[in-house]
Amino acid sequence: MDATTHAPGGLADDEAARLLAEHGRNELPEPKRRSPLSRAARQLADPLSILLLIAGLVTLAVLGEVPEGAAILAILLVNVVIGVSQEVKAEQAVRALRTLTAPMAKVRRGGAVRRVGAADVVPGDVIEVAAGDRVPADAQVVEASSLAANESMLTGESRSAGKRAGGLLEGPLGDQDGALFSGTMVVRGSGVAVVTSTGAGTQMGRIASALHGQVKGPLEIELARVSKRIGVLAVIAGVVMVVLGFTRGGIAPFDLVLAGVALAIAAVPESMAAAVTTALALGSQRMARHGVIVRRLSAIQALGATTVIASDKTGTLTTGRLAVADQVIVPGADLWRAAARCNDARDGLGDAVDVALLAAAARHEVRPDERRVATRPFDADTRSMAVVTDGPVLTVKGAPEVVLARCAPDEQVDLLAAAVPGLAARGLRVLALAEGDTGDLDATGLRPVGLVALSDEIRASARQAVADSRAGGIRVIMVTGDHADTARAVAEQVGIEPDPVVTGSALNGEDRPARLREAGVLARVDPATKLDLVRALREGGEVVAMTGDGVNDAPALRHADVGVAMAGEEGTDVAREAAAVVVTNGELGTIITGVREGRRLHHNVGSMLGYLLAGNLAEIFLVLVGLFAWPDLVIPLLPVQLLWINLVLDGIPAIALGIDRAPGDPMAIRPGRDGLLSRRVLARIGVRSLIVGLLVVAAVEVARRLGWDDTQVRTQAVLTLVFARLTLAYVARARRWTFERGWWRGRAVLIAVAGTAALQALVTLVPPLGALLALAPIPPLGWAMALAAAVLTPPLCDLARSGRWSRRTEDL
Repeated sequence: MDATTHAPGGLADDEAARLLAEHGRNELPEPKRRSPLSRAARQLADPLSILLLIAGLVTLAVLGEVPEGAAILAILLVNVVIGVSQEVKAEQAVRALRTLTAPMAKVRRGGAVRRVGAADVVPGDVIEVAAGDRVPADAQVVEASSLAANESMLTGESRSAGKRAGGLLEGPLGDQDGALFSGTMVVRGSGVAVVTSTGAGTQMGRIASALHGQVKGPLEIELARVSKRIGVLAVIAGVVMVVLGFTRGGIAPFDLVLAGVALAIAAVPESMAAAVTTALALGSQRMARHGVIVRRLSAIQALGATTVIASDKTGTLTTGRLAVADQVIVPGADLWRAAARCNDARDGLGDAVDVALLAAAARHEVRPDERRVATRPFDADTRSMAVVTDGPVLTVKGAPEVVLARCAPDEQVDLLAAAVPGLAARGLRVLALAEGDTGDLDATGLRPVGLVALSDEIRASARQAVADSRAGGIRVIMVTGDHADTARAVAEQVGIEPDPVVTGSALNGEDRPARLREAGVLARVDPATKLDLVRALREGGEVVAMTGDGVNDAPALRHADVGVAMAGEEGTDVAREAAAVVVTNGELGTIITGVREGRRLHHNVGSMLGYLLAGNLAEIFLVLVGLFAWPDLVIPLLPVQLLWINLVLDGIPAIALGIDRAPGDPMAIRPGRDGLLSRRVLARIGVRSLIVGLLVVAAVEVARRLGWDDTQVRTQAVLTLVFARLTLAYVARARRWTFERGWWRGRAVLIAVAGTAALQALVTLVPPLGALLALAPIPPLGWAMALAAAVLTPPLCDLARSGRWSRRTEDL
């Protein structure tokens, strides 16, 4: 919409009504609301969910086994409820963003100024804004009087953005001095502007659109991949079993259905979701004590797997507040008295530059106590501010080239001019001050007072946090809306390798993703560039943690592997809602604490998955062997027995593995880029399952040859499988050898293994309890065989782990 085509009197009422019908209401797009039924259907599309649903329905309807069928469906229901709740939380970010739009606006309509609802503003409307107003839509400035807006939520810059009529309308957000943006706050002056975009077409609207959808983290992707593999394996095994069963003959259809249900239950690690969730929930409690609040549990593991941290500068590496970093004072001049006189801040409120100067003056015991006679506020065109106080005394503050040009030429002016380039090269914002004994706001021949250099104050912990990241194999990229020189200076101060410094506006062409991946510092970025950075890094195989606190950070926070909202003083609700993790003190060092906990949990979740999957594959192996090797037995493990093992006995050690202490320093654990279940790890799990399965087959074969009845044979299978899998927990938690140094320090695992063994012994030895699980007492030889399997499992697994598999200690 061209601002020059509309008269200063604004639109006519009928034209405004027509444009409202054409462009729609000035509101941000709202996420499409899904019904609870459709949300549940999306969750049921998971392969393991489908497998569980089929197994539960067959168990209830075909086999008539009510307890087993109800247990399977209950597990499925819990998983669906958890998934739906996570999806609902993901939509709250856009709703929080909608609260940032202005509720009312001053609009010129038909030659008169009216207050209308911001939702009724249309392109072409002429709006009036003043200090304290929130801008209702994107607009082109046509009149400006000392106009400035706080755009930190969009640009990430702490300083206010001066606005002028006829200024730039394109380029990086921080350079568009002729534009006002929806949702930003006017902090100084007044102005008139013509609306160019409303609703989804505004900068805020584009951010809201980028927030739609949910990006899965590494753990969710990994578990989905595992689910598909297990589902495919179960289907293939089931088809092979049925085909061979009918081909062979002699097996009743009912028995084949029973074996199919048993195979499905054996394939699905029912306790996996509960064990992973419990481990992550307990981990989130530990992280909360360090100031890291986890909003999406899977983000804990993603934080531990992080390889790149894309860190926002303002509010994360810096405090987000301007501070005096250096000064050059002319001998005999009172720099801080001049800074206090030429200042509009009061009680810590006002333009960020004025607040910083007034705070510095207060530290030098100077207070703004002189009466003003005349004032010319800071203006983007003159790039200066002038104040006349009693005396009269004229004080001027502004850009060095402007202020020094109004001074009488002398040696001090030359010295100050020579000092400016050195301060600017350090990424500092330099202001000059001068004064004169006159009441003329336009006077020249002034006396130079000095230079003040301002910087965004570096956080005390930032340098150590960057060093810890590097030691842990994590690369830190600084992302900022600030100028390249300022960004480079801050990066060097905190220890980030700044080269190459890439400017967002210069990133065009086919090499854009590659240049984004190579950047050490990314300057003058807009929300779209931040989002492109995250996508480029993820496409390059990196696990990305993105930090931020403003509205401009929200899309990147949502689409990163783990979005980290820095909830300091400037943190916005939009950033918190879009992020998976919230750091309460806004410091990068706290994120590293979270990474340390995340790596511990990454190792533990990997151990847990290795333990559960090896056991379930052993069960599948046992069911298939039993169907064809022992036709009289049909299946060595009944569905109720498999549920008992998978839900109760597996669940307790799995949770213990989840809360276990990681061996050594967690930061020394470098997660593999192939994920928790690389091919090497899957091969190792397969070998372990084969070892356990063969030990159980051997024990069952001995029991059958001794003439034990079917119930005793199945009891022997259950007992041997449970005992062998319990010692498998120690195999899974070790990074190299099962009983390496310090293995006994995992007290949670020791208690879980001992308690689970005792529980299994109890239900086996007490007939009323054993009857519930179709178990019966067995001779002492059976107990000896089960214990022998438990003792043999670790050394056999270690033997298989030796050789080429031992080269990668970060694997399971």
